[in-house]
Amino acid sequence: MQTTAPLTAPTCRTCGGPSIGWGKDREGNPRRFCKACRKSFGIIPARPLGSMRISLDNATLVLSLLTEGSSIRSAERVTGMHRDTICRLLRVAGSKCEALLSRLVRNVPVKDVQADELWSFVAMKEKTKNRKQLTDPELGDAYTFLGIERDSKLLLAHHVGRRTSEDANLFAAKLSAAVGSDRFQLSTDGLDAYPAAMEAHFGAQVDYAQLIKSYSGEGMDSERRYSPPSIISTEKRVVSGNPAESRVCTSHVERLNLHVRMQTRRFTRLTTAFSKKRDNLKAAVAVFVASYNFCWRHSALRMSPAMHAGLTRKVWSVRDLLTA
Repeated sequence: MQTTAPLTAPTCRTCGGPSIGWGKDREGNPRRFCKACRKSFGIIPARPLGSMRISLDNATLVLSLLTEGSSIRSAERVTGMHRDTICRLLRVAGSKCEALLSRLVRNVPVKDVQADELWSFVAMKEKTKNRKQLTDPELGDAYTFLGIERDSKLLLAHHVGRRTSEDANLFAAKLSAAVGSDRFQLSTDGLDAYPAAMEAHFGAQVDYAQLIKSYSGEGMDSERRYSPPSIISTEKRVVSGNPAESRVCTSHVERLNLHVRMQTRRFTRLTTAFSKKRDNLKAAVAVFVASYNFCWRHSALRMSPAMHAGLTRKVWSVRDLLTA
């Protein structure tokens, strides 16, 4: 009989009697033998990857590659691990990172928060989905909502969905759970779903304004395809409270969008790197957010965003994310 137990177990877990050393099992884990009930049991250490049989070193290497902009097949060529195993590892790590963020990024004191959406797609773009007359909600355009604190650069909340009122409401709920109860300033882009969602979850807690940008009408030729259209005007619209006009800005979260596209391969534009399943996209975003908050040493801060926000006292490694 083998069960999971701490590494030091002087007594039998069945009857409580004294136990003695009984060699090791085929994987090198120590075994013990109970003198009272005559049963042996193994002392199996905790498995941070659950039922996955890969070593922690290989898992750390794979996730390090994925968080540095490598694709699934590139990680497969470098490590020799099958792409299906890499995708499964990504989902396991994604669920662990989601739990870690939900546990640690809570009631964070903030002063200035910015939110924006990042476009990507699953399996095919929305226009292709409509042309093929497909109705699967898992396919098509996917928008990643991101909320960042301006001073600490901490990524407070994220949500993968569509650019709808329902998803904006879900994102606002996650953002509300992450921030503290003190009043703060909030800046977003001009998405129409934001005001109602923020009002429902924050009420009078925020000084909220939208930064609405207007772009030039050109951009249909082939040359403009590789560069964004020019901004011709901006409008700062106060939604609630009394936001400081000089701090109504989305530049920091838009710079974060660039960082996401550089560090997460499936967000890279004009390539064949895209998500085939929405669950994989959600897992990749969760791994990126946790890695960015706890492992990324920000050049302006000279520490990780989590350290600047007071959530941790050191810069974590990818192994720390897996074992936390």
